[in-house]
Amino acid sequence: MNDLWNMLRGAARGDRADPQDRTARDAPTQPAIIEASDLTKTYHSHGIEVRALDGVNLKIASGAMVAIMGASGSGKSTLLNCLAGLDTIDSGRIHIAGQDMAEMSDRARTALRSQTMGFVFQTFNLLPVLDAVENVELPLLILRVPATEARRRARALLDAVGLAHREHHRPAELSGGQRQRVAIARALINDPLIVWADEPTGSLDSEAADEIMHLFARFNQEQQQTIVIVTHAPEIGARAGQNLLMRDGRLV
Repeated sequence: MNDLWNMLRGAARGDRADPQDRTARDAPTQPAIIEASDLTKTYHSHGIEVRALDGVNLKIASGAMVAIMGASGSGKSTLLNCLAGLDTIDSGRIHIAGQDMAEMSDRARTALRSQTMGFVFQTFNLLPVLDAVENVELPLLILRVPATEARRRARALLDAVGLAHREHHRPAELSGGQRQRVAIARALINDPLIVWADEPTGSLDSEAADEIMHLFARFNQEQQQTIVIVTHAPEIGARAGQNLLMRDGRLV
């Protein structure tokens, strides 16, 4: 799986051009890191059929910061979950950095997520019994990175998001904005190709939401991370470089 991971990184980032070279990163020739064609997904509940995805097609360039927008029930979270391999599709194809998700085993998809993707959720999903630095380093420990290296990288990321002084505080001792910054640090700990964020500011006040979007923009620009954000808030979508609007399971 390490060989696959290295191949994906090279293909998606073009051997990682200078992150300060905005012209190269923003060029239209940048390869697509996410491609989807004719995606369909239907949920069945109590005799009711809900078409969550109805023939979705999209391409997202490597290094882009994209907001998937739409009203509640439009299918935007379902689309993110399917693209990230957290949920299955009924039909269609999904390619991540040229790899066909449908042709991968469940184990290979799980490894792909853990090694090349980061996730940020509205509810933070931090472990309450762990302090901030322990939450951030956890993905590396799962990948069997040596504990001293995992701790070093976790502390560096907490410093990058402005929480070095709170590294030994547990989630209950942090504000909502601080908890989301810990979650962002955790999502970035494995230097992912793609960061998926589902309503990352939905439970935050406007000041904290602005701080979180500033962090996303900064890591997108400096580290060339591809960031895909699901949001219903126009002010959050306005901070992204590209907006995709969903309505009734379709991109409009």
